[in-house]
Amino acid sequence: MSSAPSASVVIPVLNGAATIGELLAALKAQAGVPGQFEIIVVDNGSTDRTAEIVRTHGALLLHQPVRGPAAARNLGLAHAQADIVVCTDADTVPTRRWLASLLSAFTNRETIQATGPIHGWRPGTGAERFACARKIFDCENTARHPLHPFAHGMNLAVRRSAALEIGGWDETMMSGEDVDLGIRLRRRFPGSTIAFVDQAILFHKHRRTNEALWQQARWHGAGYALVMQRHPDLIKWAAWRSGVVRLSVLTLQAAAPLVAFCRATRLFSAQRAEFEAYHRRWTRHFWKGFFSQWKKGSS
Repeated sequence: MSSAPSASVVIPVLNGAATIGELLAALKAQAGVPGQFEIIVVDNGSTDRTAEIVRTHGALLLHQPVRGPAAARNLGLAHAQADIVVCTDADTVPTRRWLASLLSAFTNRETIQATGPIHGWRPGTGAERFACARKIFDCENTARHPLHPFAHGMNLAVRRSAALEIGGWDETMMSGEDVDLGIRLRRRFPGSTIAFVDQAILFHKHRRTNEALWQQARWHGAGYALVMQRHPDLIKWAAWRSGVVRLSVLTLQAAAPLVAFCRATRLFSAQRAEFEAYHRRWTRHFWKGFFSQWKKGSS
């Protein structure tokens, strides 16, 4: 009789034909993993060749009609056979010892979750360079956040029993669901830890176009508002903070001519000027997403 796999890798995907093949090939090339592991791809309604590519790689393919990464991960969680469920996204490329490194953290019984570094994959556009420079997925800092430590969903390993005990991911949240999961796990298992494993390195293919980057910024902002609304006792939002945020955004926009002057006089490098230009717009779109969601949740 075969033993249970050492890990269940769950991958939610929506129209990921351009990237998921490379991810699945990298997973099949993993080294140092104790025993066998299973790969579960949860299709969230793709209309491209995603399903065909998944089948050619021999991964288990599930279909989740309920949209959102939370619902997709929950379906994968329900079908997982291993004690440790490892989540990543269809636009990532793990290093060869990524999975083995994540699993090594669970020799400590107090470890409920584990995560590792996320780096940008071969940035070529301004949007990709900004995402890398800003470290929009800074796992080391989020895993050690003083108020609500969490692991990003694209580089996350969690004990299956613990995730099931709290009901998995909140399927009503289209973003911010990984932060919410971390908060609820910490409350249910006080004293548990999120292990940050330096060797569990994952590369992420950041948004290539500006519009895709702004959409991601609004998505992040909406997720931040959702988490605040779900956990008002943990993250308090006073009315005066709205004014402070709006003032800071206006200040950033007003600084644009100064940045242009610094670039023209070579006080700023071209790279610094590019970063500042993207940072202004990223910040504006982030808070646009935040306030839009905050208004919805407060009405």
